[in-house]
Amino acid sequence: MAGNGQPLAVIAKLLDLSERRVQQLSREGVIPKAERGAYDLVGAVRGYVRYLRDLAQRAQGGVADLPTERTRLVKAKADLAELDAQQRRGDLVPVAETALAWAAVTARLRARLITLPDKLAPLVHDAANPAAVRVLLRSAIVDALAELAATPVAVAAAPDRASGAGEAGDDGVADADAAAGPDGEPMGGRQPPAEF
Repeated sequence: MAGNGQPLAVIAKLLDLSERRVQQLSREGVIPKAERGAYDLVGAVRGYVRYLRDLAQRAQGGVADLPTERTRLVKAKADLAELDAQQRRGDLVPVAETALAWAAVTARLRARLITLPDKLAPLVHDAANPAAVRVLLRSAIVDALAELAATPVAVAAAPDRASGAGEAGDDGVADADAAAGPDGEPMGGRQPPAEF
């Protein structure tokens, strides 16, 4: 190394680094340590190039940092265990089951609201003034919402679940057989007629 040793200033200038950064990289083992104030030129260049290559690979996801990956794995396993525990306690409900229950609730509300015009038309016709009409309409809407609020909602298993729950007709709302309102139209509007 005696013939190949270069002072700190030359190495810093060659690698386009500050002298302080060269010393830091030397302490980290990236650049071979100086002997008697002189750095090995070839060793310094090779070490720095290897360091930059490793940084680039890590940035692209090529080389995983083992401690970081282990930490991520442990955290992911802990998260899965927590989710599993919450599901077993009944704190979590599958999205499909919740969607079925909400569909039944909205079907029941739709069926109830669709009957309001037929029920209220004679009463509104006999009402003496707009204030009386407003009271009738508000009362009918409040009654419909109160009935809906009193309806027991049970999130039942989705039909594709292996638990056996969620049989035909089980839509998550007790006595929610009103998926089609009195007008006979199913939720989502009228279906096009079948062609024969």
